[in-house]
Amino acid sequence: MITNISNHIIIKDNFFSETIYKEILIDISRLKFRNRNESVGSNLKNIYQKIYFNVPLSKDHFAVQETINILNGYGLKVNKGDHNYFLSSSHEGASIHNDDARLNCLIYLKGRNLMNSGTGFYDKEEDNYHLRTHVGFKENRGIIFDSKIYHSTTQFEKDSGSRYVMANFFDLEENK
Repeated sequence: MITNISNHIIIKDNFFSETIYKEILIDISRLKFRNRNESVGSNLKNIYQKIYFNVPLSKDHFAVQETINILNGYGLKVNKGDHNYFLSSSHEGASIHNDDARLNCLIYLKGRNLMNSGTGFYDKEEDNYHLRTHVGFKENRGIIFDSKIYHSTTQFEKDSGSRYVMANFFDLEENK
């Protein structure tokens, strides 16, 4: 049971059951992904968004509901989520950032199992970022982490590839 997500990174292979995972793969094969630059408008805070293609998901979507159930099983009481399927490909340079939500649950869905198609986590010292943890891409791997930790896709590294992921951003109910 997790009582405090601050400064934590949790890696869970086989995040979804095999049945749900197969259903998600069918779902993403039927959807039309749109360039994130077009879907959120041209006034982006971070220009790196242009490399992403997404499909927004409602809180009632079966994959979102399953994600919430899994997180609740860890003792994380999540609410006010923002959920998307994303498709991204190799690009130049890290887009190091943190997110406004309290918790990020990133699930790798489809792609080649490559170290350099995953996610890097960074410490910030003054104006410099230092890679501290590097998680490779593996299908059906979930990463649950404090959204305030600086992170970036590692798809700018040599031998990276395209990937489909599900990104979930949550606020948390405080434990009483």
